[in-house]
Amino acid sequence: MRAPCMKALRCLAQRSPGSRVVAGHERKEPDLTYALATLRTDNGPTPAVRIGSHYYRLVQVAPGLELDAASTLGDVFARWEEAEPLIEAGVAKLAAGHGPAPMADEATASFLPPIQRPSKILCVGANYHDHLKADFDINDFDKSKQDVLYFMKHPGALVGSGQEVRYPSQSTKLDWELELVVVFGKRCRRVTVEEALDHVAGYTIGIDLSARDWQFNPRHTKQFDLLTGKSFDDSAPCGPTIVPARFVDLDDTPLKLWVNDALKQDSNTRFMIWSVAELVADLSQHITMEPGDLLYTGSPAGVGIATGTFLKVGDHVKAEIGAMGRLEIEIAEDPDRSRIPGA
Repeated sequence: MRAPCMKALRCLAQRSPGSRVVAGHERKEPDLTYALATLRTDNGPTPAVRIGSHYYRLVQVAPGLELDAASTLGDVFARWEEAEPLIEAGVAKLAAGHGPAPMADEATASFLPPIQRPSKILCVGANYHDHLKADFDINDFDKSKQDVLYFMKHPGALVGSGQEVRYPSQSTKLDWELELVVVFGKRCRRVTVEEALDHVAGYTIGIDLSARDWQFNPRHTKQFDLLTGKSFDDSAPCGPTIVPARFVDLDDTPLKLWVNDALKQDSNTRFMIWSVAELVADLSQHITMEPGDLLYTGSPAGVGIATGTFLKVGDHVKAEIGAMGRLEIEIAEDPDRSRIPGA
């Protein structure tokens, strides 16, 4: 079947051929850009490919992957070196006018988190120079004298784009942090900075929601708690798509976040303190990352705690990073609020 709107699709999908150096060696740029997503359908979570504004079932675009009804994007990233060229071949056929009809477009797609149940979600704190300067008045940060601050979120913290986030009713200071998220495509343990990016399959958008009154809890022994402050339910919105690593310029990618249409964060990956390669290499000395695992890489300036501005029920948050699409969430009432002790 000839897919519709091929002229528009080709215009949106094509890019100039070329090459760039990644992880110490030259990689040829593919001729087409695309992204991967997980859509909600009547048959359950369904891996999809986005080209332009249309989404196609991955099983139809790349039949050589031999996906079944239970397959997820996690299964695809588990064999990313084999999967990537098969997907690119299918995308090229679509752009040439040969392939299946789309399953959805931007207006009709219903998103789930791209990776459903990663084995690990690692996060990084304090990793943008502008964040430290503008939000915490730290002007002399020297990373040579510091170690990276890591913490974890649980898989149940993930929320897909267009979905509701339950307000954590134990908190009154819910904050936002826009972050570039690394998606691993190869087992990663004790790698060098030069090897690090070879283990990255792609990138997506994430929001690290934070309960500041629990993160900086005066009742805690150290007055600091990254579990209750950052790993509560629904605290890791993610998506809508995963863009393959070769399409992302880590040295110059814009990040923007709005709350109720008010621009709150407007920065660029060039302000990172530790680069993605440095983070991946450093983390791999402590924890083995598996394909499909996620790494939130820190937030730039513009978080709410700096001005005492926090999210409330009914707020709409949207975030963009480069060409990864738009992650949108709505803050909703906690349906179990009445079960909080003393409520």
